Amino acid sequence: MNFLLRSLIRTFAHMARYILSLFVLLSMLTLVSCHSKQAENKKMQLTVSIIPQKYLVEFIAGNKWDVQVMVPTGTNHETYEPAPRDMEKIASSKLYLALGFLDFELAWLGRLKESNPAMKVINTSDGIVMIGGHVHEDDLGGKSRGIDPHTWLSTACMKIQSDNICKALSAVDTANASFYKVNSEKFAILADSLDSVIRERLSGIKGKSILIFHPALAYFARDYGLTQISIEQDGKEPSPAYMAELVKTAKEKGIKAIFISKEFDTRNAEAIAREIDGKVVVFDPMDENWPSTMIQLARLISDN
Repeated sequence: MNFLLRSLIRTFAHMARYILSLFVLLSMLTLVSCHSKQAENKKMQLTVSIIPQKYLVEFIAGNKWDVQVMVPTGTNHETYEPAPRDMEKIASSKLYLALGFLDFELAWLGRLKESNPAMKVINTSDGIVMIGGHVHEDDLGGKSRGIDPHTWLSTACMKIQSDNICKALSAVDTANASFYKVNSEKFAILADSLDSVIRERLSGIKGKSILIFHPALAYFARDYGLTQISIEQDGKEPSPAYMAELVKTAKEKGIKAIFISKEFDTRNAEAIAREIDGKVVVFDPMDENWPSTMIQLARLISDN
């Protein structure tokens, strides 16, 4: 009996050691497999300035790149300055795909490049006929007119940017150049389709004046024969005299809507809206769903 018991104990001990060894082996194989998959799935990293660019870059890059966005969601790009946590985003980036003329890009891109010398900076607006922006005054009292950066609110401009992005990705990742080219061509078809829908929506209102707080629609207005009237004066709050002039202009032109980007204070727009018995229309130019943003803009302008 004791002999049988000892035999059973030895058998169970051998089985336990076998199961334990098998478990360790399977665990090691799983770990190796996970590391292998992580290595396979590791993507190259690039950085863009604003959220709408992410849509365009991911459309072209597919799953080949990890796209970081510099300006966080809900942040006004006009007043943004990179925080230390934002600077970390470019630490491993091979590319920085800039719009080219955002205020923070002009002030910070040189320093971002210094912090990551291996990172190539691309101006994706290269080739676009740019529109003058608000006037800047330097420390010595000199004045110069800046460049309007809102190129992403134009299907025509986004097609040019798509081509520039395709070329930039292909130069770094030559093995996938044809993949990027096909996606860029698909985006051009999408942009043309959106343009057709917008033109149909805005047919019959060519020359219409849009009263807007921050002048974000210059490229959109150029594309569709509209006139943008800005409440801001060279990036500053309007003076009482200019406010009175805007009210007069709005009444003369029959304007009943004041457009304003989501990230701006609506108080001055609301004051003018009361004077003209109109309303404030809020839109979000920074939404990641770019096609939806463009269609919504056309609808808001045609309906107001």
